Amino acid sequence: MKKLVLGSMMAVVVSQAAGCIITSDNQDYALITANWDLKTTAGASLSCPPGITTAAVYSQAVDADYRLVGSPFIDLYDCDAGVGNSDPLPPDVYQMWVELTSEGGGTVYASSTSLNEASPTDEYFVNVLDVDQTFQTTILADGGYFQFDWDLRNAANQPVTCGTVSKVAILSTSVTNANNAFDDRFPCDKLYGLTGGLLQGGYTLEISATNAAGQGLGPMTEILNRPITSPNKVTDLGTVMVHLD
Repeated sequence: MKKLVLGSMMAVVVSQAAGCIITSDNQDYALITANWDLKTTAGASLSCPPGITTAAVYSQAVDADYRLVGSPFIDLYDCDAGVGNSDPLPPDVYQMWVELTSEGGGTVYASSTSLNEASPTDEYFVNVLDVDQTFQTTILADGGYFQFDWDLRNAANQPVTCGTVSKVAILSTSVTNANNAFDDRFPCDKLYGLTGGLLQGGYTLEISATNAAGQGLGPMTEILNRPITSPNKVTDLGTVMVHLD
């Protein structure tokens, strides 16, 4: 199963940016343009913190089952540059992420997820088999994300397929401010989800299955006081059992 996580286990979105394959000495190569931003959850852009001078962009090939293959290609850029082209890469399917580090990489300030904001689709792999692509990510200085996958169960607690289930929804409500609630919904057959960015702090979570009209199909699964930590950390909820009536 594909799953969104940080660092060397992250999955990425296919970018639809147009491009071309570079040819040199009859050898085909591809380029991936990486864009990264350091921001607050309120959307304010930030400079890299003191001592964090480098953006390391990782491009890790995956096989047909989305398993990591070999070692990642790593391109190094000035942290505040915000953009950089990879060295020529073998045409392949890659997962990507960005680490903001000190010079030499001894201190890692934050790692991005591999969710590609440049993609208009909801896929998680950068495919440069045919054309060059763009990978774009935002790193949150004061927030992070929840990720989870789900196990659908009927009233008899037997596993079931998506069937009439259109989406799996997660409502994240701040423990300290009930007015701060965030609703994320994922296609049921994706089997996993990564929420939008959330301000650091504790959250009460309500996870449920819905039909195509957005109506609930069973009781909510409640998870109490789970933390979001920064910068840009992912809190893994594991597999959540979602019940249907």
